[in-house]
Amino acid sequence: MNVGEIDPRPFWVRWRSRDWAFLLLQIFLGLRFLAAGLGKFNGPKGLSFQHFYSQVMPALSQPFLEKTILPAWTVQLFLGTLPYGEILLGAGILVAGKNRGPLVLAGLLYISLAFGQMLIGGQTTVADIAIHLGLVVAALLLVGDEPAPPTVR
Repeated sequence: MNVGEIDPRPFWVRWRSRDWAFLLLQIFLGLRFLAAGLGKFNGPKGLSFQHFYSQVMPALSQPFLEKTILPAWTVQLFLGTLPYGEILLGAGILVAGKNRGPLVLAGLLYISLAFGQMLIGGQTTVADIAIHLGLVVAALLLVGDEPAPPTVR
């Protein structure tokens, strides 16, 4: 990179509306995943693994075990890892910058959550998840496609 190519203006002047829109979506989605993941551990005595495994997980798994033909072990495995995945995705989205990886994983997680709600008839929840999925898609569109670096042969 040539020294003459560096823009000396601060980022808040250089950034386009698209950059700001992506940043706002990135912060929202990252915090949304962090809050969802940590919220599952939040009990009357603060954050607690015991609260999640004794209160939240049985309450979340009951509709799936009663209304679907999903094997109990798959429901338990998915719901047992869900808050950890949400926390990791939230942190990943917040620190990844314009990296598509965490956003694609977030989209896939929203699709799997929506599918689970479809199985138990939670249509209102499916609509809420669809809104969040739309925000992930918007963030992916705002990331944009950077031109590929030239290959040297």
